[in-house]
Amino acid sequence: MSTVSVASTAPLRRFAGYRRPLLLTLGGWALCALVFAAQSHVAAAVRGQPLPWGGTLAAWSVWSGAWALLTPAMLWLARRLPVTRRDVWRALALHSAASAGSVLLHLALYAAAAPLVGAPGFTGDWSATYARLIGSAFLPSLAVYWVLLGAVQFLRLQQAVHERERRQLGLEAQLAEARLLALRSQLQPHFLFNTLNSIAVLTGDDPAAARHMLQLLCALLRKVLDKDASAEVTLREECDFISNFLEIEQIRFADRLSYRIDIPPQLLGARVPSLVLQPLVENALCHGLAPRARPGRIVVSARAEDGMLQLAVSDDGAGLARHMRWGIGLSNTRARLQHMFGERQHFAIGARPGGGAVATLAIPLREGACASAP
Repeated sequence: MSTVSVASTAPLRRFAGYRRPLLLTLGGWALCALVFAAQSHVAAAVRGQPLPWGGTLAAWSVWSGAWALLTPAMLWLARRLPVTRRDVWRALALHSAASAGSVLLHLALYAAAAPLVGAPGFTGDWSATYARLIGSAFLPSLAVYWVLLGAVQFLRLQQAVHERERRQLGLEAQLAEARLLALRSQLQPHFLFNTLNSIAVLTGDDPAAARHMLQLLCALLRKVLDKDASAEVTLREECDFISNFLEIEQIRFADRLSYRIDIPPQLLGARVPSLVLQPLVENALCHGLAPRARPGRIVVSARAEDGMLQLAVSDDGAGLARHMRWGIGLSNTRARLQHMFGERQHFAIGARPGGGAVATLAIPLREGACASAP
């Protein structure tokens, strides 16, 4: 019984979804008919050639009603074929043809219906009336189509701006979370203890080295706690951060850790999400190198291919099984990439040839200034 009831109300729910745009369309064209009829009536009276109000209103009502019938199709085409920078000429050519067809169809409907309501100036000869309308009203009527197209285009651009603002707000929230996660990982008790203990030891044995390690730690904390940091940074800045992070981690792992950052100089100006590499490096350290006693190596590399920036963090550690823990850091990175680039991104962790694992991500290759988050 409940299934039949739900199915029987489905058409009503679909109609309710179309009711508001339908009422707006009818109301808008009814208002146009009233305004144009009043303007025609007053203009004719001023010229000393008064027109009957009823016939004038009927003529403009038919004119508006014909446009109201065509409006849903025109709005659908405007949404399906937006005028964008990439295919502006193709879109304009198709809309030019569609506007001409819409006007011809509108004038045909108008010529057929106007005599039926006693509109002044119309006869029963449809072909003669249609030819007269094409000669006198074709070009002015084109404006109706292009005004509707412009309105849809404006609303689409406005919606795109709101969507970008929404995505930016979401990105800022995710960036703040990424900073917090990075801070947690860098201030873990054993990390902070080992770093400060090493600095204390080096203070007596090698003061210059102690000062250097303290500078590295301050640089990391300054980067993470900078509330005015950009949502995007250059790859050079990201690599500097990772170098500091790995140099400090070498104290923890001593001679068990070595690393190499292999980035072509021409890619150092590419824009990347801030703190995007740190979770990948931390994952390689915790799940790749930490579980075993022998020395290991981490390589951070980048290359450009088909307009995409390919970044990779590989290790020769314990292997893929230990890397398949999508913790908070990796999950956050995947969500940030999806939020920023949609389908134009890729993020995966796989086996490294020869042992170990490699985390790879691909984003559009972009260069230029990185805008600061407000």
